[in-house]
Amino acid sequence: MRRDVDGTFRIGNVEVEIDQDSKMVVQGKSYKATRGLFELLTRKKLDRSFITDSDLRSYTEILEATHGHLENHDPSGVMKTTCGVKFKDVVSKLFPVGGVTRRGSESTLRQKWIPFK
Repeated sequence: MRRDVDGTFRIGNVEVEIDQDSKMVVQGKSYKATRGLFELLTRKKLDRSFITDSDLRSYTEILEATHGHLENHDPSGVMKTTCGVKFKDVVSKLFPVGGVTRRGSESTLRQKWIPFK
């Protein structure tokens, strides 16, 4: 999740609303804004003691709704992969992908297939 210059929060290209009642709204769906969910959305290195199964389910739904885990937030794109701890310990387990383990030429080649004429 990032904060734009105008103060709005975004995941991918989708605006995230956070209200005073600790609710987070992503594409019309409301989520309880817990410390664990914020840990997943904002940190590179996670403190797992705050993260519950409910937080992981919400995080998965949010990534699916925003395509936040995909290259260029493209619904037909490949999964963004990194060597980071959060990707290795959380994202790769929520969205298992066969074969691609890091960003590089393999993942770049799989992004778009160009038809041969």
